[in-house]
Formats: sequence, C-alpha cells, structure tokens
Amino acid sequence: MSMSAPAAQPNPVHWVLILTDQMGRRGVVLDKIYYSVGRAASNHIRLCDPCVSREHALIIRIPEENRAGYGYMIFDGSSASRRSTNGLFVNGKRVLSHRLELLDKIGFGPNVTAIVESTDRLSPETLAALLRPPTLGDNVALAGSQRATSKETPRENDDFTAA
Repeated sequence: MSMSAPAAQPNPVHWVLILTDQMGRRGVVLDKIYYSVGRAASNHIRLCDPCVSREHALIIRIPEENRAGYGYMIFDGSSASRRSTNGLFVNGKRVLSHRLELLDKIGFGPNVTAIVESTDRLSPETLAALLRPPTLGDNVALAGSQRATSKETPRENDDFTAA
C-alpha cells in the first residue's frame, strides 16, 4: 500500500500594512481580530512619531459581505472613544472610520503613512524584508518619547498635543 504525501496547503492570504514612520519602512501582517495603533508601547502596532497620539486608531476584523473570509475596519481614536489629536486619513480624506480596501493609503497625522497590501501581491523577498524587525542601528535618532519604556507617565489629557 503506497501512501502519497499530503498536498501542501497554500498559505492563506492576509492583509499587510506597509508602514512608514521614524523607524523607516516596515510591514505588519493583519491576522488577528483586533489591533490598537499608536505611539504608546502598549499598542499592538506601535508608530514612532511625535504627531501620533498614544492611542491613535483601532483596527478590527469584520466578516466580508457576499464573500468568504474577512476584512478590516479602521477607527480614529482609542477604545475609550477618544479621537486622535492629529486625525486619521484614508486616501487623503479625514475619516472617523473606514472599511479598508486593497491599496488604501492611511495617514496617522501628518507624518506617518501606511499602505494596505496583501500577502499574495508581494514577492516572498519583499514580504521578508518588510517583516524584518528593525535593528538598533536602523534608527539611532529616535525621539526620547519613542524609546521603549516599561511605563509611560500618565497625563491628564491622554492624547498627544503637538507644540
């Protein structure tokens, strides 16, 4: 009795955020139900720029309409319903929420951007380069508020206000 090897399962297609901030260009594969996005070290996706709020946005997985699978919605602000100080923009328009689509350009305030891509559209080499963790030498000039800290100093107003 001969047993054939099981067929290789293709990797599932996931959305990828290609972020550009003070840390440079990097990618985050979206494969979880919920992401907090912002400057604070406690976020799932940490953005490094003083114009980004500590809790700038939320990304939540939602079922796809009329298709199998899921998509994502992005919301301006924190889970405590506080909006970000410098806004959330999608394709150049300020939004409070938006259903993400392939190639959407997201702006987290004036300096930080993300492009929505998918793993099936990126070469394995490009994806590997985007997912490579930044090394210490990649960003020596990080602002003091962006250094990893075990605890942030609480403030009355939880949002960052640019001077």
